[in-house]
Amino acid sequence: MKKIALAVAALLISVSAMAGNNYKLPFVSFGIKAGYTTNQQKIDYKALLNAETIKKNASGFNAGIVARVDFPLLPIYVQGELLYDWGKYKDVSLTGLNPTSVTTNNFSVPVLVGVGIGSSNFVKVRANVGPVFNLVSTAKFSNVENVADLENMFRKQTVTWTAGIGVDLFNIMVDIRYNGVFSKKDIANIGDLASINTRPTSWTFTIGYLF
Repeated sequence: MKKIALAVAALLISVSAMAGNNYKLPFVSFGIKAGYTTNQQKIDYKALLNAETIKKNASGFNAGIVARVDFPLLPIYVQGELLYDWGKYKDVSLTGLNPTSVTTNNFSVPVLVGVGIGSSNFVKVRANVGPVFNLVSTAKFSNVENVADLENMFRKQTVTWTAGIGVDLFNIMVDIRYNGVFSKKDIANIGDLASINTRPTSWTFTIGYLF
């Protein structure tokens, strides 16, 4: 009985110490994040007897809010985010078409399941994966006429996926992710000259803070 009492006392002291630690993240945490995005757009050009494929890289930024639920007895967490992404493809040139730039905007909701190794009090290494629900997407083509239908096609809601790794240093989050698609998405034709098949694959590098 004495040993049990001592064990219970030790447990209570440990719990009190953990509760008094300012660096201990709560069961549910909220935060903010922002970072850099690099996308790749694939354009297939077909006209008469020739064909060409052009790949353009876009640089952009992303920012959003984060909600994370940690499971104390397991190294598992669930994290939901609301993100805004902006990107721009510059100097997209195709034979027979005017050079154009494409500006994209996207609001998405990633829902991630992850595992973490380490301590929330100091350093935790994480890995996560999950679906991404793209709610609102827009694209604006400059210096090209009759692309309203093409721009409208970008507004379709889609579901993609993301996977990545990250590190928590106290309350600071650093993440690297690859964002992929389940299948190729045919967008539309630009007149009779070209078709754009988007593969919205991208890499994101972000830093954030959990309150």
